[in-house]
Amino acid sequence: MHECVESEPPFGQLQSFTDELVLRVQGFLVDASLPPLRRDQIPTNTHRLIDLKQSVTITGLGVQPFDDAAAAVLAVYHQFSAHLKGHHLRIWQPERANAYLTLTFGNRYLTAAKFSDNEPHVDLSEVVDPFNVLRPHLSSQVHLQENVVEYWERQAHPTRPSFKRIKPDMIMPGTMVELQVAFTVAKLGRHDYIFLPKLRAICILNRVVHTDYNMSVIKILSARNVSPLKKMKHKVGYDNDKENVNAVEAPQKQLKRLTLNDDRMEVSKA
Repeated sequence: MHECVESEPPFGQLQSFTDELVLRVQGFLVDASLPPLRRDQIPTNTHRLIDLKQSVTITGLGVQPFDDAAAAVLAVYHQFSAHLKGHHLRIWQPERANAYLTLTFGNRYLTAAKFSDNEPHVDLSEVVDPFNVLRPHLSSQVHLQENVVEYWERQAHPTRPSFKRIKPDMIMPGTMVELQVAFTVAKLGRHDYIFLPKLRAICILNRVVHTDYNMSVIKILSARNVSPLKKMKHKVGYDNDKENVNAVEAPQKQLKRLTLNDDRMEVSKA
């Protein structure tokens, strides 16, 4: 297993109503569409409300562990494809930005009420719809636990990092994050299916890229700290995992050891 920033899940364990394999993957945030919802995001056709979703795109800037994670997601896609014999699973593959592989994960805000199976509804007002621009338009749509995404930030500590909940508008492109993700397929029409990499939680691991846009620095940090796709001990959460978070240096420590030699950024020896 490659070295990674040990994030010792908490992110607060979510209650889950269906069995799903939740994995975690780290990378640098390239793009994000996160709550809160604004009025200009609400479609005039209420039948399109079901399509509203939040999503994030991450990259490893070409480092092997992230590329391995992308290959693992592709393998999950092929597993689904093998189990859908006689049906058509639409083609999915990782995308690229500036020649680097990227992965995008999303989650719809709403579920059609007829598919809710009497699951309890979750309040939209605090995180997703604090401005009350969505709720007045809802009729046959509900917000369930399966639509919930959690938002966390890793807090530096001399001996043991901690985690705190944050508002999603604090999550900006350029930060190093860990995502907790799952995978499913959805039926479109009679025989078509679509592969859906699903976002379950996002945790900020490091904001260093906000203050240092030197690509060499970013690539060194990602090479040492971005991990491949890893299975979670819990459904979703950062509350109770007891993994050793001190096995690998935090990226802040590694950044302090960076030196500039011959126009190349190198990690100096301790």
